[in-house]
Parts: sequence; structure tokens; C-alpha cells
Amino acid sequence: MDPIRLLAFQILTLWTILVQVHCCDLEQMFGERQVSVEESTLECDVAFRGLDLPSERLALSKDPDADAEGGVVVNFDLVNTYKGADVLSKLGTTTSYRRVNVTFPWYIQQRNCPEGMDVPSEYIVFCKLVGNRFRVVSLAKWDEESDERVWLALGWSKWSEWSSCSVTCSMGIQQRTRHCLVEECQGFNVEQRHCNQFGCDEAVNPLELSEHKFFHPSKEIWRRVPDRPAAWHLEPNSYIWLPSAQLFRNQKDRPFPKQFAMFITIRIINSTLGTILSLRSRSRQDTYLSLEAAGGNTGDLKLVHAAANGTDVLRIPAKLNDGHWHQVALSIRDDSVVDTYVDCEWSRTDILRTHTLDIPDDSDLMIGYLFAGDLEQLTIVPDPRLVSLQCSSLRTPIIDPDFTDTIGTLQQRIGKHILVKIHKSNDETHTD
Repeated sequence: MDPIRLLAFQILTLWTILVQVHCCDLEQMFGERQVSVEESTLECDVAFRGLDLPSERLALSKDPDADAEGGVVVNFDLVNTYKGADVLSKLGTTTSYRRVNVTFPWYIQQRNCPEGMDVPSEYIVFCKLVGNRFRVVSLAKWDEESDERVWLALGWSKWSEWSSCSVTCSMGIQQRTRHCLVEECQGFNVEQRHCNQFGCDEAVNPLELSEHKFFHPSKEIWRRVPDRPAAWHLEPNSYIWLPSAQLFRNQKDRPFPKQFAMFITIRIINSTLGTILSLRSRSRQDTYLSLEAAGGNTGDLKLVHAAANGTDVLRIPAKLNDGHWHQVALSIRDDSVVDTYVDCEWSRTDILRTHTLDIPDDSDLMIGYLFAGDLEQLTIVPDPRLVSLQCSSLRTPIIDPDFTDTIGTLQQRIGKHILVKIHKSNDETHTD
């Protein structure tokens, strides 16, 4: 095939794939009828987060409760309910409460998902109850920002930070909380997830060292974070430095493992840069492995590996510079594969140059050099397969009556009238 025909074929193939993926996206199909998330939340009867199952979309030749053109039933696996939980529990469209059938306009059937392109996606679905069917009003792709906008529109405050994990290893829990800012809110006020699900046998955390000699310039000037008693506040001149062979106390003179996972709980203020962790050879000054805060406006991390045969720099998108606590897990395996998780979700897998990873046995471990921020956890385990176990992405909703601050209870407690005004725009909801 001549080059021009080959190029044309490649462009046509790429265009076909993009069109097919576009046609599988319910939000794109429904785009001309979209309104803001806030307006949809306030006007709908039911709002829920659901997983779309494209292969199970069913055409209806006649839908007596919809318009004359009929419609298409889209099946969703229910993940979470924002509004109308009582309606969903009383009126199920299937025998399973976890499955919700929603009628969409007929025209999406004409752009149905081609075979092999039907990848499930999560949406926030806003419905009206028409007769005994749920009829879509609007929908949006689910993400953390849209999720928060829905809850704010329903009168909730923003979530607090996730708490510290209840244990340092062997499965604990963390929670976060929020308050109702109107007379009554639908939903829950506590979320809980599992954390530190790896075993304790070989896990080490240099931040828990008791020997003062490893803390520089001296441990006496190190400060704890007031609301996180296990966390340290680091300034650019405070750092930990110890021979890596002294890290694993149960195995004397054990060198730092060639394969490992590490779990970091960190809070970065502003656009700081500096070294979070570094392994540096005593005998070879050009050989080191370090994880660094990249600085700038991105809040990214950098993994830098330098050796005699060159330097690899992996940039890890993380958005850590928002002043909030974040959890980052990173592993190195098979001599060159780097897996990264950010805030309990897989972020990326990168490949170093094959057979270049070099961690000399005489390496020193340095933590926090020229870094300004808060560190609560820096746990290292010699098994890279455990990288996904820092925290679970599955969250359990809890309604805690002992942690319920509504407008009424706040007014009773402080003895003053409180006015909360929620007003919406096309872009966001504001609470005053």
C-alpha cells in the first residue's frame, strides 16, 4: 500500500474509533437537553449514581408513559442515591433493588453502542417519575467534582478531610463527615473506607523511629501537626537521614529491597518543591532514587532515578498542592515497572529503561530534604504487589444521628438565628 493510502486508512480508522466511542457516551447523546447539575438536582424526583450497561439497552416500540415516539430503556447498576431513595425503594423497575431502569428518548437507539465498544461508564442520572417509570431529565458523567455539586445543591456542607487511619497496618478504617446546612437533608453524613490493608510483618515507617540521632538538625525542633497527632510538620531544614540497612530492624544489615511498595500520606501547602524520599549511594554520588514534589501549579510528583548510564524522570500527575491531605502509593517491580495510586485510585503504570534500576546496598535513606509540608505516613513494604492496599476506593455511607448538625440544632446550640441561602448558577452552587 502506498504511503498516501496508508495514511488515509489510518485516519479513517482513528475517526471511526472516535465516533464509536462518542456514540457510546450517554452524556454526548443527550447533550442538547442538558442543564446545570444544580438545576437538575433541584427539579428532579430521583437522582442517583449508576453504572451504565450499554449491552443491555432495550428499545421500546411504545412507551405509554413517555412521548409518542417511544423510548429506550437504559439499565443502570445503582451505586449511590442522592435524592428520592424512598421512591426507588418503593418502585423498582426490576426484581432487584440494585438495578434501575430509566427511559431515554428514542433517538439514542439510532446511535447505539457498536459491538466491542460497550464499556460501562458511571453517570449521575436525574429522573422524573412518569406513571410507573423513571424518565430521564438530565445526566452527567460521574466525577468527584460533579458528585460534590449535587450534594451541595441538596444542602450539605463540603466533606471534611479523611481521618487518619485507625491502625498503621493490618486493616483499619478512616472516616470523613459533613453537616446538613438546611432544615433536612437527604443522604448520609459519614463515609467510611478501609485503609492500611497490608500486613505488619515487614512494614516499616521511618517517621516512627525513636532514635533522635536520625532526625536533623535535632528531633527537639520537629513539630507535630495539631489535629493529626501521628503527623510531622517539616520545614526545608528538617529531615531524617539513616542508613537503609538499619531500616528493617528484624533483619540486621538487610539492604533496601530492589522491589518494594511505599505508602505516603501527605499534605502540601502551596507550590512547594523538595525531596519527599531519596535513596543515595555513599560510594557512587551519581546514583540515587528519589520521589520529589515537583512544585509549580500542578501539584505533581517526580520519580527520579539516576545512575551511571543516565537519568530517568517520571512525572506523576497528582494535584497535591491544594492544602488537603492526600494518600499516594507507589511500587517498583520487575526491575523497571512503576505503579502509582493517588487517593485510593489507580493513577498510572510507567516503565523505566529496562535493566537500569540500581539501588546500591550502601544507600542512605533521606526523608524531607528541602521539603515544606506535613507527612503522616511513609510506610515501606518489600512486596510491590501490595501497592493497592493503602486505602480502598469503596466507601460505606453511614447515617450517624450523634453527628447531625442541621440548621435547627445549630440554632438551639448557639441560641441565634442562622440564615443559610443556597443559590445556583450555571456553573456552581454557593452557600452563604
